[in-house]
Amino acid sequence: MSADPIDRVPQPGESESSESGPESAERAAPARGTEGLETDRYSEIEVIGHGGSGVVIRALDKEILRDVAIKIVDPSLASDGSVVGRFAEEARITGQLEHPSIVPIYELGVDQRGRRFLCMKLIEGETLEATLNRLGSARLEPIHLSRLLQMFVKVCDAVSFAHSRGVLHRDLKPTNVMVSDFGQVYVLDWGIARLRSGSPLVGHRVRVTAGAQGPELDAPGALVGTACYMAPEQLLGKHDELDDRTDVFALGATLYQILTGRPPLTPEIARAIWIRREAAPIARPETIVSAAALPQELSRIAMRALSYQPGDRYASVAALKEDIEAFQRGVWELPRVTFAAGSIIIREGDDGDCAYVVVDGRCAAYQVEDGVEVELRVMGPGEVFGETAVFSSKPRTANVKSVTDVVLLVVTGDVLSKAVGLNSWMGAFVKTLADRFREADQRRRT
Repeated sequence: MSADPIDRVPQPGESESSESGPESAERAAPARGTEGLETDRYSEIEVIGHGGSGVVIRALDKEILRDVAIKIVDPSLASDGSVVGRFAEEARITGQLEHPSIVPIYELGVDQRGRRFLCMKLIEGETLEATLNRLGSARLEPIHLSRLLQMFVKVCDAVSFAHSRGVLHRDLKPTNVMVSDFGQVYVLDWGIARLRSGSPLVGHRVRVTAGAQGPELDAPGALVGTACYMAPEQLLGKHDELDDRTDVFALGATLYQILTGRPPLTPEIARAIWIRREAAPIARPETIVSAAALPQELSRIAMRALSYQPGDRYASVAALKEDIEAFQRGVWELPRVTFAAGSIIIREGDDGDCAYVVVDGRCAAYQVEDGVEVELRVMGPGEVFGETAVFSSKPRTANVKSVTDVVLLVVTGDVLSKAVGLNSWMGAFVKTLADRFREADQRRRT
């Protein structure tokens, strides 16, 4: 009797199947020596990969003289209607998703031995998972993390585009993201993609038959996908209840692996969900890796995407992408306020809930000593004030008024926390500087 697949949740670097039921997780790879492609147009060069239902080869297109990737159905499964049907669906769905980050399909054909094959662009590079494994803990260094987030945004673009055409991927994970040698990012393996209906679309709906919706290939309750990246509703086999938020969960799982180096669902969590028992919460990234190295905003984004309840996740991939891009920009899309000349902007002793950046005009910081205003400094465009109280969480140490009409950017404590990371070593450094500045100011006044 085969092992329960939920007890075997694949870990980074392991291969896994994406079949339609728990029992198929144990299916062996296709037998070697049966893969040879027999067509007049393509000449096989080498085998480059095996999956649960076929083999992928590198071949030469003798007409155009370019190397291509060709996926061939395993001969032993050629009579399995669901396998052949899903193979054709993959070709038709992927072929209609024309996007820079989705692999172009060249041909869906049958070779001289009667086997279905799918010819597509050959992508040379490494998977996102291979990249993460190669980087190890260095993945969180700013130079690497920035590049990984750029890749992630491109993945979000591709998935969001697919959603706009009515397609759910259902198997998003780092092994299904390929980064080419020249930096192009591709979302791979649309073999278990599912068409959804009922939601308004942008553009033409993808079709797999002459009708709008193809035949149902998923048995009710069947496990379809990769357990350690799957949303609860997908783990439970609720195929008709899946929507954009199901892929949002898998994208959150991919982001989680970027941050922690591992998938979010342990075998225990996945199994608890699968057998409909209360599952333990997913461990927050900062409990797995050093909080000093981890941007807290990215942890928040990942955990929101990974909410067990669909309604608590981002409503769309576009919304998830927006938060990632805001983090990348440093969240410097700030509100502006205007003060007329002579206005009091900050009062000494008030709580410091925000700081300001001068966009236009001049402001003066001052303290009142024995009823007399003592000017401390005059600030012009580009200068910042009010940050000390925000970082130290203590009352304002001075007054600020506008000398001329001024335009200011308002920087809240929450934005500063996201941009600097108040729980990181950089945040601790800035807090210490703020406290020392306050102490120096107090000594000056005594």
